[in-house]
Amino acid sequence: MMNIIKKDSGVSLIELVIVVAIIGILALVGIPQYGQFIAKGKVRRAADELLQNMRLTRTMAIKENGAYLITFDAAANNYRIGFDGNGDGDLLDNNGANKDGYERDVNGNPVLPVKVFNLQTEYGNEIVVGSANFSTNPPNGPNGVAISDALSFQLLPDGSINANGQPLAARVYFQHSGQDRGYTFCVELANSAGTINLFMWDGSADPNQVNETEWPELR
Repeated sequence: MMNIIKKDSGVSLIELVIVVAIIGILALVGIPQYGQFIAKGKVRRAADELLQNMRLTRTMAIKENGAYLITFDAAANNYRIGFDGNGDGDLLDNNGANKDGYERDVNGNPVLPVKVFNLQTEYGNEIVVGSANFSTNPPNGPNGVAISDALSFQLLPDGSINANGQPLAARVYFQHSGQDRGYTFCVELANSAGTINLFMWDGSADPNQVNETEWPELR
């Protein structure tokens, strides 16, 4: 009868050290890139949400035959959407006397509560709206124009959209202010017909190219 010799198998200390070292190297390389991926994703979602809200609100304005407003407040790091029932081109806020968060119709009756989108609440403390909050400043906006922010978008029953009360193109910027690369997205109202575009600053792809002027269009 043949004797079966069993050989104990296991992991040597050297092999274990090598595996741990490899895992450590992968972590050092992967964790920063993962953080950058998450940062870019958050600010992209903030820009996408505004774009979708603009399209939805435009549809509501047409359906309900009334003007809606989207107003931006860089100081409070938020934007608001509400029904401009009295046609005054303004939204009421949730603070102060006789300001209960409702827009009024011509008879003074509340119509619809103002919806507030707070960027810090939705996406974290480092997501900001408005170029006044930039930590990294692109040298220009899309198509080489100077960077400036719209204060409001007015969405009208005929499907047109005005910026700051005027039928002109305007832009709103979002940035992840906590990254040296300054991931920056731009939501552009291209014209009063309601064309909306989304751009990303290409200079955010490389911290050594902060003077990059290109803004690839994403949609």
